[in-house]
Amino acid sequence: MNYEMFEEVSQGLAYETLRTYNRIPFAAYKHYNRLIRAVSFFDIPFSMTFEEFVDILKKGAQQLDCESRIKVFLSVRSGETFFVFSPLNVPNVEEGVDVKISSVRRIPDLSTPPSLKITGRTDILLARREIGECYDVILIGLNGQICEGSFSNVFLIKEGKLVTPSIDSGILDGITRENVIKLARRLEIPLEERLVWVWELFEADEMFLTHTSVGIVPVKRLNDHLFFEEEPGPITATLMENFEPFVLSLEENWVGT
Repeated sequence: MNYEMFEEVSQGLAYETLRTYNRIPFAAYKHYNRLIRAVSFFDIPFSMTFEEFVDILKKGAQQLDCESRIKVFLSVRSGETFFVFSPLNVPNVEEGVDVKISSVRRIPDLSTPPSLKITGRTDILLARREIGECYDVILIGLNGQICEGSFSNVFLIKEGKLVTPSIDSGILDGITRENVIKLARRLEIPLEERLVWVWELFEADEMFLTHTSVGIVPVKRLNDHLFFEEEPGPITATLMENFEPFVLSLEENWVGT
């Protein structure tokens, strides 16, 4: 690694993770706007237009010629942007995954805004060391509220109601999370965005995670608590069944592509 690259990495990189559906970048405009928001935290130049951004995404995805996972890194030192394309390998999660509560607390908002996706966040780095054989770990805030996974958002279902931590819980405004919320409203599933406490997860009827690469990930086990044995609960299953058709049909996900 040359000195210039070392300087870029050591100063930190804002980043976004995208994927394609049918070789087309998903929610490119929303990811671009989150990069712009990251720039706003730093006094750095950034002149790439959305048209230039999406053109690079589309050309890279076409060259790879398969469904793609795309990492976009933006140097908080210089504003330079890097694109990394790789095949999208989606694990089979239909039978559910194991997760656990992390011993690492979420960094308070006043220290590092949760809306700033940046490499080197110590809470995320330390939490991911605890994943082991689990799919992800769940971080808790300083007040004991559920925040999010190390790379995912959290949803639970209790007595037919879908509940997810609100943005003011100290979470990133996940793009897949947003799509699931809109899908739930389309399906007229009762929904609450609010502070969620740890004990509520263990009393929930169902639980799932959301993130870009996979979409909806049903949670089979949280620590030693078993949610299901053979198949996800009915609301999780309904959302999983309808998720991809919904995101493909929602026009705002495909602006400029």
